[in-house]
Amino acid sequence: MNAFFSRHRRVIFGAVAAVFLVGIFVGLGAYMFTGSADSAVAEVGGKKIPYQRFTSQVNRVMASVKDSGAEVNEILSKSVKQEVFREMIIEELLCQQGEKLGMLVPDFEVAVEVQNTPQFRENGQFSPRAYYQAIFNEFQMTPAEYEAWRKKARLANKFKQFVFTSVKVTPDEVKAYYLAKNKGLANFEKEKAKYTDELARAKFSDIANYLLRQLTTRQEVKSYLELREQGR
Repeated sequence: MNAFFSRHRRVIFGAVAAVFLVGIFVGLGAYMFTGSADSAVAEVGGKKIPYQRFTSQVNRVMASVKDSGAEVNEILSKSVKQEVFREMIIEELLCQQGEKLGMLVPDFEVAVEVQNTPQFRENGQFSPRAYYQAIFNEFQMTPAEYEAWRKKARLANKFKQFVFTSVKVTPDEVKAYYLAKNKGLANFEKEKAKYTDELARAKFSDIANYLLRQLTTRQEVKSYLELREQGR
């Protein structure tokens, strides 16, 4: 299964990232498996993640995977479910951290996103009819549920951006990083901006992964996925 997942990793990650726009964090720790919780697929810090939303996201990702031409089978389907589940846990963790810091997502930000989403437009204009139809068909959500989810996703992303802006890269670090990647400094000045950005992203990934590991030790994460998949 590992070999199969590695072969299709880019397709799966690309499809999931297209849905969540969060997938920089990796290495999510183990979950606490427990009894029930109505129709939730998981519970993070006391907040439930609906199983219906999970299945809706899985279906969207699987549709993207099929469109990519990848062979769809049970192993790929299981990998997609695991990745979507993981990303939903991460999104909830980040959202809760954003809330603790007092971060807010104004209603107008969600309104602008909705009005500029291509599938919600007809003849170049936002269409309430297309909006209601699309979110019902693709997400099985009401407008209020969809907008609450988008607000949560934007808050999670806002917290991620906050972490990224805290990353500092010194000139000496960039030079050392460049030398580690190349044999000399001949083109350093010309490529300095590129390597500065690359190093900043690498440092961000390390910080983000450390933070996520800390969050999963402090926040109780319960999984009901197995029970839901068994129809219980």
